[in-house]
Amino acid sequence: MVRIVEADAEIYPLEKKEDICTHIERCGRTCYKSENMITNETAVPFINGILKSGHESVIEHANVIFTMPNIPENRRILTMRDIRGLNISVERDSLTGEDAIVVSGNMRAFRDLARKYDIQDFLLLIGNPLFFIKQDASRAFDGIKLESVQTSRFSELHNYITIHSVCDLGAYKDITRHRLASFSIESTRYCNYAKGKFGSELTMIEPCNIEKGTEMYAEWLKCMNMIEESYMKMAALGGKGDQLRMLLPHSVKADMIMSANITEWKHIFSLRCHQAAHPSVRLIMKKMLNAFYRQWPDFFAEQYREFIGQQ
Repeated sequence: MVRIVEADAEIYPLEKKEDICTHIERCGRTCYKSENMITNETAVPFINGILKSGHESVIEHANVIFTMPNIPENRRILTMRDIRGLNISVERDSLTGEDAIVVSGNMRAFRDLARKYDIQDFLLLIGNPLFFIKQDASRAFDGIKLESVQTSRFSELHNYITIHSVCDLGAYKDITRHRLASFSIESTRYCNYAKGKFGSELTMIEPCNIEKGTEMYAEWLKCMNMIEESYMKMAALGGKGDQLRMLLPHSVKADMIMSANITEWKHIFSLRCHQAAHPSVRLIMKKMLNAFYRQWPDFFAEQYREFIGQQ
């Protein structure tokens, strides 16, 4: 019998730069469901392996916010907005009362900036040689200051949220269409659910648009169990994960890590919490919106009222 679970969502916080590596490892191991291998010493070798393989999407889940004086010699950074995942604006700093150039982005964006424009300043200030492109480089800008990681006192463009969700495959296929977000998803290729690590069973998300106890639900459940039976038979015949995955339905459960800035999150909620979105997509997105509103009500109050209502 397949195992059936509910969709759910949980914010993954990142509060200081010293935790960047452990945060990235936590997000990245979701792909292989190897979270059980995490220790105090595993983050650096895990990320080193990721970087050597060239699969840098995992390091997009850690974002850093910088400021620098709005002076002529620093404004060259405003021409470098072509780097994906890098956000740049001129904003009034509430602490100084003066305009500042605010630069934020994920670790991959800062590595891309270093590779394309030879701008090493930001990586050097983060201070972790694991991410350096060049060990020694002259500074391109004056007065850069590392303000914070993930969240800041600046606009929503420079505030980022990472969340872990448990949803069905069909839902994450819709959600991953949003290009200005970053994703790490449980791999149905590398995860062989016939193994004891996964309980030798398939896990499905409880369908939110098929009423439990009905004839239709019984038919859905019968189909899921038949798929599980065939999956296990193919595994016993020597089938590998990339063969077995061909059987998996949209109902199969997947862990998804997603990161974006608040500007993009608002755009996503406007589309995916809307009545026109698929019910399973609306379900998981409303769970995310509810979690965000509880922690950042000023940013999400309007969408919370529109899609969830007063509580």
